Amino acid sequence: MIGRLKASLTVFVALILTAVMTLLFTMSECIRLYELNDFGQQFTDMAVESAFSEYNPYLWSNYKILALDLGYGTDVTGPSIFQQKLLDYAKFNADIEEGSNFARLNPAGATINHYSLLTDGNGEAVVMLGVKAAKDDIAAQIIDGIQGHSDAINGIEKVSVESKASEGASALENAKRELEEKKANADNDDDPNTSSADYPEIEEVEDNPLDAFKVMKEALSKGFLSTVVETNAVSDKEWDKAALPSKRSLNKGTAELSNGSGIADKALFIDYVLANYSRYDLDKKHDGMKYEVEHLIAGKESDSQNLAAVVGELLLIREAANYATICNSGVLLSQARGVAATLSSVNPAIEPVVEAAVIAAWAYIESVLDVRLLLSGGTVSLKKSADEWTSDVLHLSSFINVNAKAKQCKGGISYEKYLIGFLAIKSNKTLGMRACDVMETALNSTEDYKNTKMDNLMFYADVTMDYSADEMFLSLLDGGKTQGYTITKQSQMSY
Repeated sequence: MIGRLKASLTVFVALILTAVMTLLFTMSECIRLYELNDFGQQFTDMAVESAFSEYNPYLWSNYKILALDLGYGTDVTGPSIFQQKLLDYAKFNADIEEGSNFARLNPAGATINHYSLLTDGNGEAVVMLGVKAAKDDIAAQIIDGIQGHSDAINGIEKVSVESKASEGASALENAKRELEEKKANADNDDDPNTSSADYPEIEEVEDNPLDAFKVMKEALSKGFLSTVVETNAVSDKEWDKAALPSKRSLNKGTAELSNGSGIADKALFIDYVLANYSRYDLDKKHDGMKYEVEHLIAGKESDSQNLAAVVGELLLIREAANYATICNSGVLLSQARGVAATLSSVNPAIEPVVEAAVIAAWAYIESVLDVRLLLSGGTVSLKKSADEWTSDVLHLSSFINVNAKAKQCKGGISYEKYLIGFLAIKSNKTLGMRACDVMETALNSTEDYKNTKMDNLMFYADVTMDYSADEMFLSLLDGGKTQGYTITKQSQMSY
């Protein structure tokens, strides 16, 4: 009887122990599964952060742009290498190689769901990152200042001084020719009452401003920059324009790009550009282009062409402003009228046209002097006063020498401020793509990054990683037979 009771108790206890152990193992497996999910997210986040830490150092140190070269120095395009990097980092984090993977969670694969490249949005991605770089360093009043410079510079109504000078010169030449013909006819006809002495002599001034204008324009046609700077100091770097990001067909990312387009973003990007890009008066010692800001404005195929285009824009603004200064200054306008009256004495009817030509020629020469001063680091008032005026309408030829410059204007604006105005009227897409031109040219001018392309530089990725794991505790209840788990985790990262 006692023996049967002991046997019954033993079976009963065994059943209870089995139930308790099943409960414990099930709870342990559930807790382990919960932890596996945590480990999976940790491994994924760590892998993404580790992979993104391999950003291109040249872009960051020179242009304050963070981006990852998907080719890793090779000509491979797309995210295939990046995917393998993620998997390798996940395995390292899981201690697969060391054999001490306590979680027993095995990285099985990595997928890039979406990613963004620097050239996405036709350059708006670069603008977005440039705005990010500038936001920490710029105040609201600087945004207002940039807008103010832009409005002032672009608000000047352009005047075609060349056409006015040409019209006046042509009218004067025609009048002289007609006068000479009349004199000749008077001497050669049969009327004894007519003589060439009946007509006035052609008056000239010591230094004809229209002749000075002509000489300057001829020099301009032979070498535009030679009229404003010493050409031996101008960079001679060139590049294949068709191969630049702004001109070639580009790879595209798969993520949707969201970027602001307001005046604040434009101002912030301009501030970023001025702080990080080289220009004629500020050499950042980058490889590639020397006049990077000028390229953003002009988009030409050489440094000299970009500078020439910007100088041309400067001249147009200075011509219009200086033309207005002469017209609005009693002293300057009186001098111009005196010269015009002398020149048009052959035919007073053409005096208004000649007067406009003299003003135009004078404004042009003064504008050349202004540009020379700006390029040498000086400042010029947007609209000069008579006291700030440099050239003399009676001696304009003396200012043709490239070393002659305008007076420094106290409180005037610099070359940089004019560049702000030129940048402000360009679209974000134009600025962004030309910024890509600048950075790719610099990268490809180095040995380490000669294969790097802007449309293969990633700044955002949405990643999914898969992991596999076997049962641990429940397998003890099933004779060692294991069931597998598949765990999928997602992570995003952007610079």
